[in-house]
Amino acid sequence: MKDVGIHFPSTSVREKVEIGREPRANVQISFYAESSPDPVDAENTVAATTVLDIALRDVLREDLSQTYTVSVGQGGPGLPQKGGGYMRVSFGAAPENIASMTDRVFTEIKRLQQEGPSADLTNRAKESARRGYEESLRQNGYWLSRLQGVHQYGRDPKEILTRPARIDAVTPATIQDVLKRKFPLDRYTVVTLLPAAAPPVAAVSRP
Repeated sequence: MKDVGIHFPSTSVREKVEIGREPRANVQISFYAESSPDPVDAENTVAATTVLDIALRDVLREDLSQTYTVSVGQGGPGLPQKGGGYMRVSFGAAPENIASMTDRVFTEIKRLQQEGPSADLTNRAKESARRGYEESLRQNGYWLSRLQGVHQYGRDPKEILTRPARIDAVTPATIQDVLKRKFPLDRYTVVTLLPAAAPPVAAVSRP
């Protein structure tokens, strides 16, 4: 497959876009992170995104009560393309709270990188993965997608059925390792969508 040249910025970038009138802002923070064909690393990455998602929901939604939504996931062109993969954190809130909330996201990521997740948070992520896997096994679309993936990368289809063992093997240490590797604090982008400033009201001439 040809490299289409979609590469993540080599340095940290922050951009703002002003459009619309709705009194709400949205932010997407992306961290350079390549996808891995290793199913163990993929499982640990899923666990790390779940842990961060739960932690940020607890902090931003419950403690600060300032955000409408928050989500964590993986993006980019995916394998076999290289250079454009990333992990993303997205949230929406009132425009006046965006700056402090963006800072809080970075603070929480740094804390988890240094301390690692708690055993409780790790177990919550693993239980979420088990429930999702059990649900997926009932869906034809899941089987088609996974079979296509293992065929594309020349792997054993049996790995689809061995995922529970990989989930069981997830630990706070393996999650901490992913958070350190795939959420680099020196290579990220922050894109903020803000409502456009209201146009000035024209003066009304009086007779």
